[in-house]
Amino acid sequence: TPQGSVVHCDLYNASAFLSMESRDIVNVFMKQLLPTAVPDFAKAIVVDFHVEKYVSAVSWFSPGSYNQRPTIRVDGLENVVCAGDWVRMEEREHGAKGLCQERAYVSGIQAANELAESGVLGRNHRKTHPVIPVREDEPQVKIGRTINRVVMNAFNPFKMFSSQ
Repeated sequence: TPQGSVVHCDLYNASAFLSMESRDIVNVFMKQLLPTAVPDFAKAIVVDFHVEKYVSAVSWFSPGSYNQRPTIRVDGLENVVCAGDWVRMEEREHGAKGLCQERAYVSGIQAANELAESGVLGRNHRKTHPVIPVREDEPQVKIGRTINRVVMNAFNPFKMFSSQ
């Protein structure tokens, strides 16, 4: 029995694709981009596809703006939470602080958990969903972060970069 897969691809800063037809975009992915990572993609047969294009639809948080982002909880509003890759998760922080789909997904789970734990959803809706912890960074990532911190601290007296 033939098996199939769903493949979801996103491109950021992809203005070169805006004028292309949907089928042509799919062909670029299936014949050029994806086979670079997994050669068998070149042999895959596309049976259906859907392409959406969103011009300027990306969050515009600048480097160093992390501390100015909203948190999951909204002060003074017990039943309102924020979710998205742009949200600071504070004690629920998970993974990279950058903007990405995985972070948006996890913050949505964390926001729902926050509402369930606080009881605002009612007695029958207190179940929370686990979030799998991110594995510890690899040694080269730790070294890179340390080097970056040293360099950024050296420039700090000159106010050339944000502290976060």
